[in-house]
Amino acid sequence: MVNQGELAMYSILGIGIFNSIMFSNIYTLAISGLGKYTSQGSSLVVMAILGGAIVPIFQGYLADTFGVQKSFIIPVFCYVAILIFGAYCTKYLGHVKQDADAKSGH
Repeated sequence: MVNQGELAMYSILGIGIFNSIMFSNIYTLAISGLGKYTSQGSSLVVMAILGGAIVPIFQGYLADTFGVQKSFIIPVFCYVAILIFGAYCTKYLGHVKQDADAKSGH
């Protein structure tokens, strides 16, 4: 939000790269320890991807109204939510053990 020129461009590219790495971790943490509810939990996480289609609409509206740089406040709120989720998982899911099926692969 505060960068300009090439630095801003590479910052946006970096966001995309790190998001691709981050999703697999979020998915794994979200379904860990669900037991027989793993399939339902995983389907909810996959449906949550819809946020990736809705958030840009709001950000586009803010970009048109207030400017592109100021519109990046929307992703800031999204990343704060992810930070809270990560802190929660660190505190409450650090003790989750792998099932025997998960250790063996398929």
